[in-house]
Amino acid sequence: MRLERYTGTMYTNGVFSDIDDQIVCEDTFTLYVNNTQLLKMVASDDHLRELGAGFVICSHIADHIQNVTVCDDRIYVDAEVTGDFQEILESSGGAANHGTPRRVRSDQRVKPEKIFEVRSAIQSDAWLKTGALHASVLFYNGELAIRCEDIGRHNTVDKVVGHAVLNKLPLSDCIIGCTGRQPSGMVGKVANAGIPIIVSRAASTDRGIATAEETGITLVCFAREGRFTIYTHPERIIGSDGSGG
Repeated sequence: MRLERYTGTMYTNGVFSDIDDQIVCEDTFTLYVNNTQLLKMVASDDHLRELGAGFVICSHIADHIQNVTVCDDRIYVDAEVTGDFQEILESSGGAANHGTPRRVRSDQRVKPEKIFEVRSAIQSDAWLKTGALHASVLFYNGELAIRCEDIGRHNTVDKVVGHAVLNKLPLSDCIIGCTGRQPSGMVGKVANAGIPIIVSRAASTDRGIATAEETGITLVCFAREGRFTIYTHPERIIGSDGSGG
């Protein structure tokens, strides 16, 4: 990920001082699906194959990815497109989801300690240095599979999902952790990917919670040291029914 140094003037407690900050760079990439231009994406410049694959899956454009290549500022995804591609082109307009989000089916259950582990993995050195990045993490079989950062919170979801898709990890056995809030568009992306548990350090919205309920996702927000809030499908968190196990 590209970072550049910029000078500035900081005002603190009545005193001005010169500073030298690391600033994250933003770039624009064009996404092609089956050699047809779909949209332009503003993103950070790493994990671009994952970004392309994940966007196509999370946007319900395709069920299977055949190949992803990156050439300069262009991302080419070959995929088995669901439905009429022209309709998708006309209706997407850069939106996060095409059509109604899918319902997630998974038997995965985890202990509360795993929620805290996911929460701890979200924070990154780059976020601490710049304050400008969102991050998402993907856990598979209880272990951290990947952490991705980007200037856009939606992009981080696409990147970790793309990693799973390209590495053939079963998404129903995964947990995703995010720094950002969880509105309906974010939850819908995760539903289309088939991931059953979302852990966020931030809040959700009314439609985010409704989408999680409708799609069968366990939505965990306000993940902090020693506490979190489960809004939907708590049965996946062991002990949430008061049984203790």
